[in-house]
Amino acid sequence: MPQTPDNAFSIRRLNPFNGVLQVVTTPDARALSHNGHTWEIQVLSESPQGLWANTPFAEPQYFTFGLWSRTEDLQQVPLNPLFNTAGMLRSAQELLECLVPTLELLPFPQADIYELWMLDEATGNPFALLESARTETELEQKPFKRWSAAGPGDFSFVSQQLKEQELPENDGHNPRIHATVLEALVRGRSGQNHRRAWYLRDADTGGTAVSEGVTDQPASAFPELPVSLDWQESEDYRLVMDYISWKAPKILLLSGLPPSTRDMVERLAVKNSAQIERLWRLFPEIHNKTLLNKARVEARIRLSNQI
Repeated sequence: MPQTPDNAFSIRRLNPFNGVLQVVTTPDARALSHNGHTWEIQVLSESPQGLWANTPFAEPQYFTFGLWSRTEDLQQVPLNPLFNTAGMLRSAQELLECLVPTLELLPFPQADIYELWMLDEATGNPFALLESARTETELEQKPFKRWSAAGPGDFSFVSQQLKEQELPENDGHNPRIHATVLEALVRGRSGQNHRRAWYLRDADTGGTAVSEGVTDQPASAFPELPVSLDWQESEDYRLVMDYISWKAPKILLLSGLPPSTRDMVERLAVKNSAQIERLWRLFPEIHNKTLLNKARVEARIRLSNQI
C-alpha cells in the first residue's frame, strides 16, 4: 500500500467532539475536509489593504478560496478585489495537484499525538478528552475550555435517559437542557479545580506526562472513547451512553478503537444512517460491513424519497 505523504494527515475536532478533519498542505495553501468528498481550499495570503492604507502588513493568514470535490471543479468564493487573486489561484492549483493523488489514501493518519485530558478528582485518572495538538509548541496556543457536549447552537442531543425522567429538552430559556445536564456531570468529575493534564500519547506505551504535577500513565488508563464509560451510578452511565450513541458515526472516524468497541459503536451508529452514508469513506475500519451497507442503502432510499 502506498505510504501517505507527510503533508497529508488528520486531526480530531474536539470540544465538542465532532469527528476527524482530513488535511492536505502545501507551503502556501491547505485543503480541509470533514467527509473526504468536499474540500475547503484555503490559501495563505496577506490581508488586503486599501489604496491609502499606511499600516504595516500583518502576518499572512489562511483565507477560504473555494470548494472542490471530485465531482465538481474548484468553485471559487467571492473575494475582496484587493487580494492577489491570480497568485492565490496559482497556490490553489498547486494544492490540488498534491490533493488529488492522496484521495486514494484516505483516511489519513491521525497526527494530533498530544492530548489534553480531564482528570478524575479522586483518582487522577484521565476520563474525558478536552483537546489535542500535533506538536508540543501548539500546547500553549490552546486556550482552556471546559468540556462541551455540543456547540452553543446545536440543540440536537436528546437523552433517552433524561426523557424517561420527564426532563424537557427545551424549557423556553435553555434549548439544550440535555446537553447542559451531561456537561455538568462530566465537568463535575474533575472537581472545582478542573483537573487536567497534557500527555504525549503512544498506542502501546500509553501517555508520557507533559504537564507538571502528573505522572506517566499506562495505555490501560486512557478511555477507549472520547469520554469514559466507567461511571458509578447506572443513570450516569446511561446518560453518557446516550451521548456515545448520538456521536457514534463520528466516533467511527477514530483510529485505534479495539475491535469489540468498534463493533459496539457500529451497532449504535446505524441508527443515524444519513451520517453513515456521509462519512463511511473515512472509516479506518469496518467490522460489520453488512450492517453498515444496509444503513447506507436506507439513507439513499430516504434521500430519493425527498427528491
